[in-house]
Amino acid sequence: MLLLRRLFALGLGAAVGAYLVHRRQRDLAAEPRTIRGPDGRSIEPRFVELEGGECVPVVDVGSGPAVVLVPGLTGDHQVFRYQIPAFTERYRVIAPNLRADFEGVDANFDQFAADLGTVLDELGVSSATLLGLSFGGPICLRFARLHPDRVEALILTNTLARLDLSHVGLNRTLLIPLARWSTRHLPVRMMRRLAELWGDWRVWVYDPSPGNDRIIEYELTAPVRIPTSVGTLRMATFKDRDLRGGLPEITAPALVIAGATDTYTPNDWQREIADLLPAATYAEVPNGGHLSLISQAETFNRMVLEWLEEVRSSADRRRSTTETA
Repeated sequence: MLLLRRLFALGLGAAVGAYLVHRRQRDLAAEPRTIRGPDGRSIEPRFVELEGGECVPVVDVGSGPAVVLVPGLTGDHQVFRYQIPAFTERYRVIAPNLRADFEGVDANFDQFAADLGTVLDELGVSSATLLGLSFGGPICLRFARLHPDRVEALILTNTLARLDLSHVGLNRTLLIPLARWSTRHLPVRMMRRLAELWGDWRVWVYDPSPGNDRIIEYELTAPVRIPTSVGTLRMATFKDRDLRGGLPEITAPALVIAGATDTYTPNDWQREIADLLPAATYAEVPNGGHLSLISQAETFNRMVLEWLEEVRSSADRRRSTTETA
């Protein structure tokens, strides 16, 4: 009997292991979903070499004032699949991936800001509006602090200025790895059912809005190219940083957008950032969670585009007043 139990356990372990390997191979083999511009044509990224030799894909499409989209901790330009086509109608949209390693350079948070400068230099962009999602927010804030002359405006969404996970709570913290695992390793039908549950409980990137279906679709169609270890390394560069002290020195107009139901980066964090930035506007996306730019894409895009038009109009009025004075 003991031998049968051991054989059963061995067989079950082998079956689970083979299944997980199969799912991992499927994820690695999956091709990214095609992002299309307003004309329906697919948008193909170009590659930019960063310091240390790593090449990262960069979306560069459209014309007009430059808007740079900076992704979060383990995301890439795919997370902006609903913004790139919408913004391209009025702006030159640039969406770089973050570096995946620090070979040949110091593993320092400021390296991300340096990388952003490298991308802008390579594309011939002297200044731009920066839009940062989650971990992309502090990268934009740091770049604005180091290079104020290169930042026309800041848009920060569901972001942070220092690392603190005390708000998450033990139960939700334990559920986040489970939500990540179920997204990639369970059969799709089961994953969809669980993702609805994650949305009801507001776990990780999921939210309770009807738009949660879009987040599920994003998680299913964005191939896993970035191991968890890379996200851990990126976050390790930020764990001892607190950018709040330098925020009053950033004078560029800023829009801070919070998802009203985001528990991953709480609204209090967003309000604090908006209060510390001298020229900031705070706004919330109703029913939106951590990825409100996906679940409530139309609302998010309208808020951003209307604010950008207001900022540009104000700048034009100031220039006109200066010229006539």
